[in-house]
Amino acid sequence: MKRLSIGSLWWLLWAILGLRLLSLGLYPLMDTSEARYAEMARKMLELDDWVTPMFDYGVPFWGKPPLAFWSQALSMQLLGVNEFAARFPAWLFHLGSCLLILRFAREERDLRSGLYAAIIFSSTTLGLLGAGVVLTDPALGFALLLASYGFWRAMMHGDRRWALAGFFGLGLGLLAKGPLVVVLVGAQAGLWTLLNRQWQAFWRLPWLSGLGLMLLVAVPWYGLAELRTPGFLDYFLVGEHWKRYVVSDWAGDLYGSAHARPPGSIWLDLLLALFPWSLWLPILWLQRRHYRALPRYYSFLALWALITPAFFTLSGNILWTYVLPALPAWSLLLASALHARQPEPGLVAQAGALGSSLLLPVVLVLAALQGALFERPNNQQPLVAAWKKLQASQPGALYYWGRRSYSAEFYSAGQARHIEALTALPDHGPYYLVRREKDLDPERNELAPLQCSEQLRASRSVLLRCAGR
Repeated sequence: MKRLSIGSLWWLLWAILGLRLLSLGLYPLMDTSEARYAEMARKMLELDDWVTPMFDYGVPFWGKPPLAFWSQALSMQLLGVNEFAARFPAWLFHLGSCLLILRFAREERDLRSGLYAAIIFSSTTLGLLGAGVVLTDPALGFALLLASYGFWRAMMHGDRRWALAGFFGLGLGLLAKGPLVVVLVGAQAGLWTLLNRQWQAFWRLPWLSGLGLMLLVAVPWYGLAELRTPGFLDYFLVGEHWKRYVVSDWAGDLYGSAHARPPGSIWLDLLLALFPWSLWLPILWLQRRHYRALPRYYSFLALWALITPAFFTLSGNILWTYVLPALPAWSLLLASALHARQPEPGLVAQAGALGSSLLLPVVLVLAALQGALFERPNNQQPLVAAWKKLQASQPGALYYWGRRSYSAEFYSAGQARHIEALTALPDHGPYYLVRREKDLDPERNELAPLQCSEQLRASRSVLLRCAGR
């Protein structure tokens, strides 16, 4: 049977990556987390403080290490403060992951398997999202992939340089998310070594120089962060890495709220993250005989694919993005299974299956151009744009009454201010006030003493210009 050419697969991969790159600046910062992290990166650049990410002016953020913020702030420094610059580092991390996936599969299988895997990885729901989202997960995913690949090369090929690159990846992971990367890679590496009885190769790893490199990459920042803001290590290591895992409604979160979920929810998240390729998961069982040819390789991928969701199975405080580090392994497994199908699928069937990988990227670009999908309360770009335009003729400060808006802070360059009560407003205007439509109570008419006039309704919020009491 005919197969799609290698050139066609390259074009398909670059089309997916290109569409995602094109989409990065087409829609505003979305959910609370994306806008919050983008604003912290902007503050890092504004304050020229590259040690302590700031949750607010004068309020340190102890929830995450700075690698993602560093990359986003540097991108904004080079490309300007905008959505594209904030998301571009995630695309670069994704591109780096694709190159490692390609190299891994080409060395152990063939180039076609590598291209299949990179296409699958890039066109899954979470893979596509992670290739352009302002979160810490893309940096963690790349770091874990680098560490895993480095371990494999060292164990199976005695490659010292890649072994050190793997330890470097662990150091990056410590700066991306924290000790979680050591736990996940350590569990995967330890179990694989035990199952395959590779203790001699394990002990031959460059432990002294490798661990030294890992600590050299990560420890200086941890030390500086504790010196700058004492209490960081206790909150980050004990709170974020223990209490957040074992306490589903952990009340100690300084920066948001716990995401309580039933135990085992991570497996449903995995199915969503892999969609539409999760529909092909049964083929992994149907092609199980194929794995006997390379038991060490496939056991390595299987452990890598399962360790992350298994680790979060008993945790009740999770987000679906937590499965991102496992997606490269699932993509490699699916690619091998699809490539090994006998008889080989025909050209039309292959084109249909792989062509479906363009579905989500195309839908994302079209939705971004249309814009209605992004009309959400957390998106304050239209209101801030209107406020900026009004400054030329009717200047005034901008206040958000009620829930804090990280999106407004980002788009106003930190000028949007949050107030809990109207008594915090100045006595005299003019100034501008934003309130969510659902929180306005016409019966109480709380705004009457402020002499406010409506300027714009957008994103389910109202922009008011107030003269003051």
